[in-house]
Amino acid sequence: MFTLSEKKNNRRFSKPLLNSLYRYAFSLCHNEAQAFDLVQICCEKILRVKEAEKQTKKYMLSVIRNSFIDQCRKEQLEFKTHQDLFPAYDVSECAQIIESLDAIIIDQQHVSIIMDKVSHRERELLYLWAVEGLTFQEIAYLTDQPRGTLLSKLSRLKKRLTRQFSYLFERVSE
Repeated sequence: MFTLSEKKNNRRFSKPLLNSLYRYAFSLCHNEAQAFDLVQICCEKILRVKEAEKQTKKYMLSVIRNSFIDQCRKEQLEFKTHQDLFPAYDVSECAQIIESLDAIIIDQQHVSIIMDKVSHRERELLYLWAVEGLTFQEIAYLTDQPRGTLLSKLSRLKKRLTRQFSYLFERVSE
C-alpha cells in the first residue's frame, strides 16, 4: 500500500505494519479517507516520539483508536465507555456464542450490509477478534476493557445481528 520513513533517525514502517494499521483504522471509521488520515496521524506521532519502546504495534493501535475517539468527540458523536452498562454472562454461554459465530459464513456483500449496521466499537471488536485473530484477553489488554465486557458485547452483537439478519443466515446455510 505505502511506506513512510524518517531520514534523520532512519526509522521505517514496514508495508505489512502500515497495511495492518490501515485495516484497523478502516474497521473503526468505515471510511477510506478517514482511515488513511488516522494512519497518518499515528505515524506522525510515532516519528515525534524519541523512545523506541513506544513504537510497538500495540501503542500504534492505541494512537489510532484515541485519534478516532478524538475525531468522534469533535463531531459530537456519542462514544460511551461505561462498563456498568454491560451485564455479566456465563463463560460457558460465551463459549457457545463464539462457536456459533465461527460457524457463520457470509459472503462479502452480506458483510458490507452488516458492517454498515454496527457501531464503531463493535467494528473494532469484530476486527480485532475475527481479522487480527486476537484472543479476548489480548483485546482486553489492548482496549483497556475487561474480558467479560468484551464477551458481553459480542453476545449482544450476535443476538442483535441474528435477529436483524436472520434471513441472510438462512440463505447462507442452504
